[in-house]
Amino acid sequence: MTDIPADYLGTRTQYLIEQDQPLSLAQAMALHRDGKFRAGQQPILNFGIGSRPVWLHLEVSNPTPTPLSFYLVAGVTWLDRLDVYVAQNGQTQAEIHTGDETPGAQGATPALGYALPLQFQPGRSDIYLRVDSVDPMPLPIQLMTDWQLSASKLFFAHVYGFLYGFLAALCAYNLLLFAGIGERSYLYYSLALITIILGNVAYTGHGLAGIWPNHLLFQRYVILTVMVAYSAFGLLFASRFLALEEHAPKALKAVRWFSGLGLGAMALALLTNSHLAATLVAFVFMSLFTAGMLLLGILAVRQGRTSGRYFLAATVFGLIGAASTVLAVWGKIPFTPETFHALEVGLLIETTLLALALAYKIRQYQQANLDAKRQARQDPLTGLYNRRGFLELAEPLWNAAEGGGRPLSIVVMDIDHFKQINDQHGHATGDEALRQVANVLKRRGRKSDVVARWGGEEFILLLMETTLQQAHRRAEELRQAVAEIKFPAGHGVFSITASFGVAERGPGTSFDAVVRNADSRLYEAKRAGRDRVCSAPTANGAPAAESLAADS
Repeated sequence: MTDIPADYLGTRTQYLIEQDQPLSLAQAMALHRDGKFRAGQQPILNFGIGSRPVWLHLEVSNPTPTPLSFYLVAGVTWLDRLDVYVAQNGQTQAEIHTGDETPGAQGATPALGYALPLQFQPGRSDIYLRVDSVDPMPLPIQLMTDWQLSASKLFFAHVYGFLYGFLAALCAYNLLLFAGIGERSYLYYSLALITIILGNVAYTGHGLAGIWPNHLLFQRYVILTVMVAYSAFGLLFASRFLALEEHAPKALKAVRWFSGLGLGAMALALLTNSHLAATLVAFVFMSLFTAGMLLLGILAVRQGRTSGRYFLAATVFGLIGAASTVLAVWGKIPFTPETFHALEVGLLIETTLLALALAYKIRQYQQANLDAKRQARQDPLTGLYNRRGFLELAEPLWNAAEGGGRPLSIVVMDIDHFKQINDQHGHATGDEALRQVANVLKRRGRKSDVVARWGGEEFILLLMETTLQQAHRRAEELRQAVAEIKFPAGHGVFSITASFGVAERGPGTSFDAVVRNADSRLYEAKRAGRDRVCSAPTANGAPAAESLAADS
């Protein structure tokens, strides 16, 4: 091969799968001379899970009079053992032994595989690679110059810097939400994100190259264990986010059973130090996990839940990405850069959609909290504020009026003979009378007024920027409006009346004192015959104003 293509070299290689005893380099070279090697049919060869060791041969021709230096970028970083030999005229010129079960893992390069420096003398050279791995065995092979390798490293450094930064920020955000809200779906989502980061660090080679280069047993099982842990946390998140306990208890039971089975099977494989068993458990469990997440999303959508639509959309993108990567690594579909990195692309889309879904859930929590607060301050029958709501709103308004020396008045009103309405016409009519009076108060009120049901058939109004005389006139208008309300009764109709008490804030008076004053004026109106407005006395002790109507 005199020209060095930038693409993968699978179609330019030949391969041989060992059948019985391990082959030496000399034996492999002899078998190659005898034509026992097969031509590669794909740019990236893939021999799946649990393959026998594989020998690869690649011919390189250097037409120049000086040696040429290249990097052989081969395999993926989780390969157990990779032996590389360079031979010329039947003599070994160089050999390198590496792999994730070799201390130091020479040449391990994140996202690229093993980048091994080789020098080719003038003329023809033969590269032999022996690959041995229980894990999936995809074998991308490239020859790169130093500049090309540096450019590839820089590109992937930016890509994974963005990916890890995004996932770490999302993880921290959800942990803060869990700490603040206590909802476990945020915790499980954060744990799933942590396993995603750890798994990606492991299978892209960042861990082997710089974090745990000499921890061979850890490297052997970390990717497989993380695959199962991620699936388990993902299912726990789904069960909480989709509220399976409430909406699908049978599905929740199946999720718990399946998660326990997967974790137990992986634990057994780890205890027995069975690499092949752990590999099969991880890939089978994750494949079933992706299908299960899809089914849970479909179930939630069929139940008409908005959260289910977010979840299903996210799951579909995550499933496509994860399935592409898993199947490509497993050897079920062609292994290409697109299929291998589909997991990261699907992951970004999935986590973004799930973040939106969790934001939607936060809005639901906030809305529920607002509804609860509103209900705590609102009278359910009339829709007006209740006593608690009125007092919460009245305090700052009172303080503002007092601090600025501005007028403020209180009106207290009561429906006359309300017990007789209930006794003669029924409690439904009495409730309707309360609602009709409330509607009058809402309709004729100003935006600055605070109106509430004070209790029973009694109502209260706080009127900002309103003097005693102005408040008295407002109360008189309301009295007349209430008297115009008509209710059907038998073959005719009946009307209701109300009595009003009015008081104004004075210098040095407290809010409670003004309310008591207005309440006293209300009882004065009752004693005077009802259906009238009574105001607090002026400074000279005479009534400020009084409206008398027909006896009720």
